[in-house]
Amino acid sequence: MPKTVKTASRLQGVSPSGLREFFEIGSKLAAKGVDVISLGIGDLDLPLPPFLGDAIADAFATGQTHYSSNAGIVELRQAIADRYQETYNLEYSADEVLVTCGALEGLLDTMLALINPGDRVLVQDPAFGYFANQAKLAGAEVELIPMTSSFDLDIDKFRIAFEQKPPKMVIINSPCNPTGSIASTQSVKAIVELASDYDSILISDECYEFLRFDGSPHTCAGTFDRDNVIIVNSFSKALAMTGLRLGYVIAPVNLMRPIYQVHQYNTACAPTPIQVGAMKTLSNPRAFKGIIEQHRNVLNDRRKVALESIKPIKGFTFTYEPMAGFYLFPNVEKTGMSGPEFAISLLEEKGVIVVPGDQFGVAYPNNIRISIGSAPPNRIREAAARITEFVKK
Repeated sequence: MPKTVKTASRLQGVSPSGLREFFEIGSKLAAKGVDVISLGIGDLDLPLPPFLGDAIADAFATGQTHYSSNAGIVELRQAIADRYQETYNLEYSADEVLVTCGALEGLLDTMLALINPGDRVLVQDPAFGYFANQAKLAGAEVELIPMTSSFDLDIDKFRIAFEQKPPKMVIINSPCNPTGSIASTQSVKAIVELASDYDSILISDECYEFLRFDGSPHTCAGTFDRDNVIIVNSFSKALAMTGLRLGYVIAPVNLMRPIYQVHQYNTACAPTPIQVGAMKTLSNPRAFKGIIEQHRNVLNDRRKVALESIKPIKGFTFTYEPMAGFYLFPNVEKTGMSGPEFAISLLEEKGVIVVPGDQFGVAYPNNIRISIGSAPPNRIREAAARITEFVKK
């Protein structure tokens, strides 16, 4: 055995996930009997929808537990393609859909397939930290592009970055984790056009597409340039099945071919019973829409409670109102603390987990992400009361 382990050079500049640090501290406090409230994890604490659960159970009962096609069962891929046709008037074949073990696998497959060492990749900031780190694993030089104060894509800043040195790839995320904001149609159209003009590939992560409130519209990036946009999406958030790991990538054939090749060597296929369950649910519009509506209503109730109880907290600044997903992203600078200082002290003193903004980029280090996905209204109110006490000390 070697006395020292020589880490692969591809890990240089790749940060360990700081999200887990807070959960570890929280677990230790809970083990000591502290009542810990987690507003940290991006998950929905609702049970698996019965229709979906029954479909998965039936797949097990009927022996559908073997390998599927590498790309995923064709019926599921076709159902996904049909939805994009019906919803966005975008024509994709089943061969242009790849089923993956969660959206994260699809993202990594895509970056490993299309990025060469030294390629430049632009990522909106803030964004889910895995985007930048996965691009770095593929050897990219990553530049983070700050969003506007209302957390829309800042097209002027993107344009300057394109003009300085055209990137190989651009990664955007709407609805956005960690902000809960939705990119405007104008900004999505503009970034797609920029990518096309400079021959750059655009990845659009749209995993929170269904969890939008008050009729807020979603703009699918593929609408503006089907042939230069890769869409990454997931069943995890919308159907409360994060632990079952099922996502998908949609791309034109010339881009899908190398992504599929990486996928073949990354995993044989996504779990077949889970694919069957998702296919039956997606193929039943009444069941699918009913599940989405139920989950959206639960989250919207929590969002309203969070805004009523958290937004007035002294020292918190909101420059926008979240319209999708699980998240609030307030600035806490007026409390006299940075995001990391606030999050660590709050957890240690009051047993409330939030995530500092520096886990999502560099532009908003004095913000914190508050997740309401796994906290019912009474726990949100209790957390707000503890935070209020914390900032008054």
